[in-house]
Amino acid sequence: MKKTLIRSAIIFVFTLLSSFAFAQQYHYAVVGVFAVESNAQKFTGYVRSQRFSAGYGLYKKQKLYYVYVMKIADRNAAQAEVRSLHKETEFKDAWVFSGILEGGEDLPLDTVEPPVVEEKTPVVEEPPVTPPVTNPDTAAVVVDNTPVVTVEPKDSVGEEVPSAPPSVIKGKLFKFTIQSTDGKPVKGEIHNVDFRRGRDLGVYKTNQYVDILRPSARNNPISLVCGIFGYKEIVKMLDYDNPAFMESKAFQDGNGAWVIPYQLERMKKGDVSVMYHVAFYKDAVVMLPPSKSEMDELVSMMTDNPEYKITIHGHCNGSNSRKIIALGPTKNYFSTQGSAEITGNAKELSKLRAQAVQNYLIDHGIDKSRMQIYAWGSQNMLAPENGPSSKLNDRIEIEITAD
Repeated sequence: MKKTLIRSAIIFVFTLLSSFAFAQQYHYAVVGVFAVESNAQKFTGYVRSQRFSAGYGLYKKQKLYYVYVMKIADRNAAQAEVRSLHKETEFKDAWVFSGILEGGEDLPLDTVEPPVVEEKTPVVEEPPVTPPVTNPDTAAVVVDNTPVVTVEPKDSVGEEVPSAPPSVIKGKLFKFTIQSTDGKPVKGEIHNVDFRRGRDLGVYKTNQYVDILRPSARNNPISLVCGIFGYKEIVKMLDYDNPAFMESKAFQDGNGAWVIPYQLERMKKGDVSVMYHVAFYKDAVVMLPPSKSEMDELVSMMTDNPEYKITIHGHCNGSNSRKIIALGPTKNYFSTQGSAEITGNAKELSKLRAQAVQNYLIDHGIDKSRMQIYAWGSQNMLAPENGPSSKLNDRIEIEITAD
């Protein structure tokens, strides 16, 4: 009898431990594999900048960091997500990993199954014996990622002015406020994001009344992202029917609008942030026009934080010498009109890009003594030179060296 009880106890403990271990086994839609954690962090940031939810974790067996866009207990749902990524994005090499990923930046467990997308090509369900280590080609270039922008009134000098509530409300009225941890108001935008499809559903300026329609899926919360350069990104999940349920600081103002406050944490000494929305023409020092928005956020960061000193890190794609489209005498940062053509190598191109960012700051009143530049050339590429994600190699990173 005693032996039977002991045997039963051992079986119970073993079953409990096995169940616990099994509970840790999740299924991940993996979009990138890196040997260096800092590169996994940067790529995770890039995926998020493309309006996908993303995290990363360490697969101890291979000593590799996996970047993923879904963590779920249902393997079929993970497979459906991968099929959707293959069909709708440039995550063509996404695959399902089943196991344990530790550390890193985790995603909450996803319990919502995405719609199954029919596809003839079978999904690669397991990683190869030796997963790709050297900067796999994993960038997401989303099809039809055009945001819906709310147009707000402006006064005679072009400054935004508070809007009045619309006379006809089709959904629910909201207003968003942003401030720093010291209570200082911050101008910016809130993005209503569909993480599943990687796109903006709406973009809302601060202190403006916006009429937001009910989500198409009643049980899905609204995903609201505030990402302003110089501050850590904040994501809020909002219950449309009862905004105060998931956001304790939400309240209704005198016009019945739900006010959703954001409090942003500034970057600190030692922080390095990639300017994901600053992009360059091919082999050029000239930036694409949409880059101006984030460049102006960098100016604001340096203006609002006079104690900041930074190092501007320039990177480029490929190591070969090439013809470079350089800034001309007019210093047209966002147009090739008036540019000059020179010949140089990768290190020279990355140096000229860092100098262009520095000069833009100087032209907007930032003292040169607060900035240093560093040219990486092609020494820290995050994606293959000729792959569809190679644009990620042509980037600027900002390091806070004094605060």
